[in-house]
Amino acid sequence: MPNLLIILASLGAAAIGGGIGYFLSNAKKDLTIESYKEKADKKIEKAKTEAAVIKEEADRRSQSLIQKAIEDEARLKEQFKKREQLIISKEEQVKRRETQVQEVKSYVNDIISAIEEVKKENDRAKQQFAEKLSKKTGITPEKAREQALENLARDLELMREERLRKYEEYLEEDKMRLAKDILVGAIQRYSAPTSVEKRSLAIVVPRDDMKAKILGVDARHLHILEELTECEIVFNDAPNTIIISCLDLVKKHIARETVMKLINERVVNEAKVRQTIELVQKEMEQLLIKIGKDTIKQLGMDKRKYSDNFYRTMGRLQFRTSYGQNIMKHSLEVGYMTLMIAGEIGADMGISRVAGFFHDLGKAIDHEVGEPHDQLTRKIMEESGGFSHEEIHAAWNHHDAIAHESAESMLVKAADAISAGRPGARQETLEKFLEHIRMIEGVANSYEGVKKTYAISAGRELRVFVEPQELDDEHLPELARSIAGEIQEQKAYPGKVKVNIIRRTNSVEYAKKK
Repeated sequence: MPNLLIILASLGAAAIGGGIGYFLSNAKKDLTIESYKEKADKKIEKAKTEAAVIKEEADRRSQSLIQKAIEDEARLKEQFKKREQLIISKEEQVKRRETQVQEVKSYVNDIISAIEEVKKENDRAKQQFAEKLSKKTGITPEKAREQALENLARDLELMREERLRKYEEYLEEDKMRLAKDILVGAIQRYSAPTSVEKRSLAIVVPRDDMKAKILGVDARHLHILEELTECEIVFNDAPNTIIISCLDLVKKHIARETVMKLINERVVNEAKVRQTIELVQKEMEQLLIKIGKDTIKQLGMDKRKYSDNFYRTMGRLQFRTSYGQNIMKHSLEVGYMTLMIAGEIGADMGISRVAGFFHDLGKAIDHEVGEPHDQLTRKIMEESGGFSHEEIHAAWNHHDAIAHESAESMLVKAADAISAGRPGARQETLEKFLEHIRMIEGVANSYEGVKKTYAISAGRELRVFVEPQELDDEHLPELARSIAGEIQEQKAYPGKVKVNIIRRTNSVEYAKKK
């Protein structure tokens, strides 16, 4: 109410002030005081009416707010009462749970006590039984325990031996298939080309007249070259071409490098030829050492230390062949092949790889020393001091010189046979092959009753057709053994020769219409 009176007073003062101002501003007009008073009264009355409306609205709103507050208070009291009842209910549930837990604990403790009592009773019964049994048998419990353990150990040993025997029988039955699978897998994984070396090489010169400079007057330079390099050098076989032929690849390389250097010389004389050959021979020594060191690094053996003489011997493998097969490439093949097979069967891969590579190390000097290459391999590896006994044995014993001491030794032998037996790996003359074919066919043809013979599969199988009238089926096994035995005595074939005897009979009869 006081605020409302203030508002009304303010409105009245404003109205009066406005009227006075209006009166003063219009003093020159013809207006009376009564007219202004009448207007002021009207405005005051209007303000009072508006104030009453405002008061009524304010009272209505305040009453509404009071009612809402009363309702909210009642609702909150109701919620608080429900929450209080819920808390009381939860507390009662917790008390009941605690009571149940205590009952369960008590029950479990009773069970544990009963179990302990049963265990004690069981232990007493065992003790009494053991004492009675010991009195009757005259054996103490400790002695009986020892006997039981001994019997168990004996039974386990018998079981182990039985399982080993069965496993050996399984391997014995399946060993050929397993071995073939391992070998086939290793061969398929190795995809390097064959290692056949050509016995001759050709050097192309820019102009044909350069041959005369190297040839010299009356072919004197040629004679010096052939004498000092021990190679056959042909100048007139093809235009713009010099052909060098030699079985020793080291000497062939020296001859080639010498000719290449002489081609670039402006003036060539006998002294220059001799000087160039000496220079190339010195370079060749360094090249052999470098090849040996690079090969050791390739094998992952660069942490081992060897002498230059050993590296030089290794390098000579790059310039050595056997049946046209490059020994360095062959040695790498055997090393990788042995490594793969060792990984398949669980053998030592480090020993296998080293032994596989160095198995033909003696071939680097066997043509100069005149000793078997396997014995030279052992001697070189022992003198180098950088190999273990297992590596040396597995490397040099691939030709069955002594009994094999390890699986790695057998793997080197197998890998060596695989590398040498790859198609195209070794060169054999046609005459030698035909001689082998004629020999095995001739052996079979010398027997009575043989009609025709055919050597197939590159001489690995011999098919023998016999006259059915002269030989019956009972004599065929004996004939096969005799032919195979005679072929074996010749010892002129690689691997096995299968002798297959074939006897064919025909019975013909005609039906005639009368």
